[in-house]
Amino acid sequence: MLKKVLFSLSYLILFANCAKDNPHINVVCELVPNGTYLIKWETFPPLEGTVRIYESNRTDSFNLNSPIAEQSIDAGFQRVLAMPTSSRNYFKLVFNKKHSIVTTERTIPMQDVFNFRDLGGYFNKDNKQIQWGKIYRSGSLAMADKPDIGVLTRLGIETIIDFRTERESYLFPNKFKAPHVYNLPLRGNRHDIFFGEILSQKMKREDILAYDQDVFSFVLENNADYFIKMFDVLLEEKNYPIVIYCSLGKDRTAIASALILAALDIEFDVILDDYLLSNDLINYRSLVRNADMYPYEVQETITALFRAHRETIKYSFDLLKANYGSIDNYFEKELKLTSRKREKLRDILLYSN
Repeated sequence: MLKKVLFSLSYLILFANCAKDNPHINVVCELVPNGTYLIKWETFPPLEGTVRIYESNRTDSFNLNSPIAEQSIDAGFQRVLAMPTSSRNYFKLVFNKKHSIVTTERTIPMQDVFNFRDLGGYFNKDNKQIQWGKIYRSGSLAMADKPDIGVLTRLGIETIIDFRTERESYLFPNKFKAPHVYNLPLRGNRHDIFFGEILSQKMKREDILAYDQDVFSFVLENNADYFIKMFDVLLEEKNYPIVIYCSLGKDRTAIASALILAALDIEFDVILDDYLLSNDLINYRSLVRNADMYPYEVQETITALFRAHRETIKYSFDLLKANYGSIDNYFEKELKLTSRKREKLRDILLYSN
């Protein structure tokens, strides 16, 4: 799995638009079962020399006088035993004392909360990296048990943005109590209304794909007031760290995440990779009772219902561009997200160096 992520995801590319004599560096960090971190990297073109690894429990502060490991770049990986911390371990890799990148594990293990992950680490068009540990995206926090609440507490979560409807919030209240909670019930149909049609095989996989495209476009076009409020929350530095979530974390949360990344000038291919990562983190069989007992055709449609589809987000963003001329125009006209506000958002969420 680690190899697949390392070679297939483009979101950790450093210096993507730099001059040709500067390297591209891909880094992946995973916490492995024995309690160590496995950090792997690739450089393009291949570099010779040394990579030094520094560790901190803060995302923006490293003691560069004390590396915890030093390795030849061509080795391609290093295992490190993380220092004990009540929060989280972050690592800064410095290649040949020139090129640096901060990394940690993207997916944070939870017991009952699924699809919980960090939106940090991505590089934008100006080669600025999103800070780790500032903003997380997740499936429903109503599923959190005591260990999950402990994880959220250790992450220091200050603010929750809940995109679920009022009915969802009433039936499944959030179990984690953050200092600040904003309920922004995004308008748009929910998947659960289709189970009857799916079980009777009146609704097929291709119908789900068409529906998802329509819903994403509807959400983007009919929730400007809620997205304006979301960015108002994000523009207050005191609100961090922040968790945004809905029911599964793959639709409403995915749209909000895509908008946040786009506002930070993250390339669309990177946004797409982040969106599709939900497919590795949602097991619909654990959510649908007796799922394996349904006919194959029904299982195929249910699978489509719970998956993130490349065509969906591409279609909705292409439609935005067609309707507004560009995503930037959509931010300006619909979400009142001016260039000054976007610059402030970058100051809050991007590493300065």
